[in-house]
Amino acid sequence: MSNYDTTLKMLASWKTLNVDAILDFFTDDAIYINIPMEPANRGKDEIRTFLNWFVGAVRELEFIVHHQVEGANGIVMNERTDHIDFHGKLLELPVMGVFEFRDGKICAWRDYFDLGALEKLGITAALE
Repeated sequence: MSNYDTTLKMLASWKTLNVDAILDFFTDDAIYINIPMEPANRGKDEIRTFLNWFVGAVRELEFIVHHQVEGANGIVMNERTDHIDFHGKLLELPVMGVFEFRDGKICAWRDYFDLGALEKLGITAALE
């Protein structure tokens, strides 16, 4: 499976809110970060901790990919809208994602978005 297809499949797996299914797409030493928020989640244990908290706060989630490209180096980038029901607050968040791969698994994932969109809904307090 190409990195392009793996990225789409991984994003689709979030709809299930199944942490183990999502983590299957990552290397053991992967890094996952939402750029406007620190710190990065390093390794599957930290990513699992974040995911357990996140899926516990989410009722529904869907990533709608508008554009996606895979470079010659295997890096995948996509522009998408994340539809999230976070503690009953509906959010449509424009996101730019960058995915790096090693041996068919994600070893780095960086999402770029405007933190102000979360602040408008009063969600940032829940993220701290």
